[in-house]
Formats: sequence, C-alpha cells, structure tokens
Amino acid sequence: MQDISLLVVDDHALFAEALQARLSREPGLRPIRVAFTAASARACLADHRSQVALLDVALGDDSGVELAGYIAETAPATKMVMLTAADTQESAEEVVAVLRRGARGWLPKTVDVDHLVRVIRGVAAGEAWLSPRLLGLALPALLAGGGAARPSPLGRLTAREREVLQFLVDGMSRAEIALRLHLSANTVRTHTQNLLSKLEAHSTLELVAVAMRQGLRVSGR
Repeated sequence: MQDISLLVVDDHALFAEALQARLSREPGLRPIRVAFTAASARACLADHRSQVALLDVALGDDSGVELAGYIAETAPATKMVMLTAADTQESAEEVVAVLRRGARGWLPKTVDVDHLVRVIRGVAAGEAWLSPRLLGLALPALLAGGGAARPSPLGRLTAREREVLQFLVDGMSRAEIALRLHLSANTVRTHTQNLLSKLEAHSTLELVAVAMRQGLRVSGR
C-alpha cells in the first residue's frame, strides 16, 4: 500500500510539531511536512506535492479558507482537511466556503488521533467527512434554491489574486498595488489579466463591479 504524504499547516508550532510526531508513528503516513504560515505552506507545496493537507482554519493574520482556495487552484490533487480550535463556533458560510474550495473534511483539533488517521486515509482514497452537525449547517446553503448552490467565482482565485482584487475595489491603481505588495508592475498586470479571465470581465471597471456583486466591499485600508 502506497504511503500517504501529508502537510500540516498550523501557526501554533507546538501543536503542529506534536501532531507531526504523533502521526509519524502511524504506518503509511509519510513524509509529514509542517508549515507554520500560509506563505510557507505555499512554498512547501511548490517543492513537494502532498496528498493530504491538514489546514488550520485560522492562521494568525491569514486565513486557512483562503489557503484552501489557493491549494485548490494550484495543487488540485491535494486533498484538504480543515482543523479548528475546540472553542471555535463554526458558521454555515465558513463551512460552505471551504467545501466550495475543495475541502474534504472539517475536524476539531481535539479529535482523537485514531479518528483523524481514519479520516486522512479516507480522504486520500476519495472520501469526505463532516460531522452530522456540520452537515446540517452546510446542506441548507448548498441546496438553497432547490439545487446545488453555484460556487462564487471568487473561490477560484488564489490568495494573491484575491488581495489584488481587494485593492482594485479599494480604488488603487496598478502602480499603487505594486508598491503596496512589493511586486513589479508586470506581476500586478499578470494578476489583473488572470482576474479578468477568471471573473469573465472585460475591463478593470467591470472587474470591480463583479467583485462587489460577489460581496467584496471597500476596505478603507
């Protein structure tokens, strides 16, 4: 039976390293890599494709939900399981958001390791896992209108594209965005062209209009 490669992404280093150590004792789960930030997770995935990624929902100043969207876009073969702190109150919107980004499971960090291992193996084999409570939260939103809810086109964006789009909604020029994100003008132009393609817009003005129809608002930053 082929080994399952894992990536653990959590900004709490002690938790991530303890989970890595515990899972490494399970047969067939290796290699197990650890990333403490969304940026290091993206770098790790660029170098090594993992079959399963365990993602913290809240990554300090970043978002595991947005990271899930990036992984779905750039590493679609990587199956994702979300991990959340025991005292986190999930919302239907958050659960549906990660499901639309391709996540296959959602578990509390307090989950029994044996159960976590079963979920990892199941997800690697193409299964999915949600608790009955979370399924009850998600289903009404997914089935709204009598059919499967259409995923937001924003879910197809990478984390960087989402950031550029937000700055466009804020009224910033490409030059200002390049300066703010420490990117070249050509890189910002490329991101903008990708946004136009993904959101099926023909101009920056239409791009902003589409983004605002999908719920983005001026951030004021």
